[in-house]
Amino acid sequence: MSARLRLTDPPTAIRPTSLDDAEEQLALRRANRDHTGPWDPARDESFYTAAGQRLELELDQRAWAAGSAFAFAVLATDEDDRIIGRVALANVVRGPWQNATLGYWIDRQAAGRGHASRAVGLALAYAFDHVGLHRVQPAIIPRNAASQRVAAKVGFRREGLALRYLKINGVWEDHDIYALTAEDWRAMQTRP
Repeated sequence: MSARLRLTDPPTAIRPTSLDDAEEQLALRRANRDHTGPWDPARDESFYTAAGQRLELELDQRAWAAGSAFAFAVLATDEDDRIIGRVALANVVRGPWQNATLGYWIDRQAAGRGHASRAVGLALAYAFDHVGLHRVQPAIIPRNAASQRVAAKVGFRREGLALRYLKINGVWEDHDIYALTAEDWRAMQTRP
């Protein structure tokens, strides 16, 4: 991972998460616990501690090194690069599939200003233009209207419903599966 990697679409930027983000990320996770909780797996209380956030960032570093996931801090460039969320390409599979899943969240105070759509677009640029993936797939709980709007705005297509797909807050939740391929991405880049 390049420590200097940074992709920007003002007023949003993304860069790889860093161990130096621990304090800021902890404050952000605590402040957004109720905001992100309905869409997250059940979290142990230790996740919301300094040690828990350091562990998450250490795991991010290991995944980058292995090429199995690419987690980015989402920054508000008009707020002195304040961290306002996270976007991650995870579960990277190479070989004939060349696929990753996609997850994202934005601070409730920064929501509604297009940061999520821009951050996802930047993560897609990384996936398709930098690491050569062929397909990226977010899975969205059908009642998560905000994430569905992001997926539509960015250009994902809904491919179907996966029943009892992920265990969220202790419940096996159905998820809409969305996807975008490298061919879709290239076609989107050539449109005026």
